[in-house]
Amino acid sequence: MKKLSILLSILTLSATLSAETNAGLAGSYLRMGLGAQAIAMGNSGVALAANGFAAYYNPAGIPYLDKRHLSMTYYFLSMDRQLHYVGLAIPLKPTAGVAISWMHGGVTDIQGRDYLGNPDETYETGEDAIVLSFANAFHPKFSAGINFKILKNTLCDITATGLGFDLGLLYKPTEHVTFGLEFKDIGASYTWNTQQLFEEEGGNYTETFPQIVKLGFAIQQGNDYLVIGDLEYSDKGEIQTHFGGEYNYRKLCYFRMGMNDLTPCFGLGFAYGFIANLDTRLDYAVALGMVGEGATHVFSWEFKF
Repeated sequence: MKKLSILLSILTLSATLSAETNAGLAGSYLRMGLGAQAIAMGNSGVALAANGFAAYYNPAGIPYLDKRHLSMTYYFLSMDRQLHYVGLAIPLKPTAGVAISWMHGGVTDIQGRDYLGNPDETYETGEDAIVLSFANAFHPKFSAGINFKILKNTLCDITATGLGFDLGLLYKPTEHVTFGLEFKDIGASYTWNTQQLFEEEGGNYTETFPQIVKLGFAIQQGNDYLVIGDLEYSDKGEIQTHFGGEYNYRKLCYFRMGMNDLTPCFGLGFAYGFIANLDTRLDYAVALGMVGEGATHVFSWEFKF
């Protein structure tokens, strides 16, 4: 009976923990976007180099950071879903940079049922990624970076592990124009061993992540306006577009809007000095979800020191 409950829980998980693209496939929480600034601009960020979330969207942006960045993100999601992130990015002058980050996604209070459909135990699942990043600017206008991902997925009584990579390139032809390219989740997969649960009937099963390529641009118009956009292609045949813009008032208040494919997004940010020699920015974004799903609210807090 417990085996049936777990199988039903897996089906529930597939229906609820899904991203805006390649929904239901492995590693969906890694494709939901990160950082309220990028989310508010339609989940665009491949060419947005100078922030603490550069390792997620394009690790090649890390060398262009002028200070160390400690970044955190918390999602308020419907249907008992969770998504959290914390990361530290450090520029290594004169031309390199490193970062380490942790990201967790999961679903709680999954209702299990017996073979008659009656409520049984409740379950939860959690996915974790520890990401190690390194990047180098080989030229003032060109940089490359790589992410190494250690992956873990815990579902009821069984655990899967895996590894994956991201590769990013960044090109800055002028001071105000940037182009980015990212190859995401290269070789990423989960390997499950179900023998502990199903005994002789169990075995090894590999669940592969979709392979994604993103091409992006960012145009800084003067000191006040930013226009950004990404084009995303998956080996599963999905094509997504992401674009948006930002207006900042004296680098204190930020107003943003964008489209995450067909989903409207909005947000704002506030920069302030927390203590001496510590710059802080608090960002908020809202993405209007599908009918019945509810809106997604994202808060990010970034420290530069």
